[in-house]
Amino acid sequence: MDGYDKIMHTAGRFVFPAIFTITGVVMLIMGLSTDEATQVQQTSEFIFGGLALLIMGFLMIFHVMGIFKRKSKFILIPALIAICIWYGFMNYQSIKDRLDLEEEYMAYNTNVKQALLDIRDLEVAFRKTYQRYSNSKQELESFLTNGTVPYITSLCDERAIPDDRMTLAQADSLGIDPNTDDGNRAMERIDEDEAVKLGLITRDTIEIPAMDFIFNGYHICKCDEWDVNVSPMSNIDKRKFSFEIGSLWSKRLKDGEFEVQSANIGDSAQAKHVFKVFDPKPFDPFLRRDTLIVGDLTKHHTEGNWRD
Repeated sequence: MDGYDKIMHTAGRFVFPAIFTITGVVMLIMGLSTDEATQVQQTSEFIFGGLALLIMGFLMIFHVMGIFKRKSKFILIPALIAICIWYGFMNYQSIKDRLDLEEEYMAYNTNVKQALLDIRDLEVAFRKTYQRYSNSKQELESFLTNGTVPYITSLCDERAIPDDRMTLAQADSLGIDPNTDDGNRAMERIDEDEAVKLGLITRDTIEIPAMDFIFNGYHICKCDEWDVNVSPMSNIDKRKFSFEIGSLWSKRLKDGEFEVQSANIGDSAQAKHVFKVFDPKPFDPFLRRDTLIVGDLTKHHTEGNWRD
């Protein structure tokens, strides 16, 4: 065997020890580092597995160099291999448990968002009827089952508000004096209320059951070639689950109920009505502290605090 063959033979004996050693070092670096995007660190099982691989790599190097006796090799190497297999399984189980928990967390969030939007729509419909929000679950539920929401419709009338200047006869029927500056300015255009009074268009206020207005939709009347319908506030096609009034306040997948609050903010003369719906005991296994909320008690808006 010439010199080159001897070098290659010797180097070949260190291939597997080097693989184990390098793999162990890489695993230790990965295990002790935190992912910048997810802020997640590897499990302790992953770190100990890397440490076991590193130790096994060193022992294999020592054996190749003739430092260890054959008997020691047959004891230490199998033991370290068993330890690596055990840590590998534990790391797999830990990752699987986290993925299962993440899936549970996402399902919880999806259901909570839908439930909060349902309560939001109920509050908005309640305000349309009573010009305020409510912090009473009983009052809101009673409104949903027995209340109605006023809705202005043109029925089958397709006529639009005319753009023409008001005639003298129309002004007279509305009590407008064309000989004054204010009266002359008022005759420049006809607004919706005036058009209704003059019989130029149809506007009728009907009462739609709150349940239909929010969740089901409502059929007003049938015209010659079309139906006049009111679409529900809640988009049926985008719902994550079917609406059930008995589960209005309940958190799906978890125990507990949502809380609803309302208040008036600003000057008493120009107070703004606000509301807030939230989960008082959110499921937060990763301590992200991103409790889902609809509405706000400090400013008027009806949106959720999430992006999608």
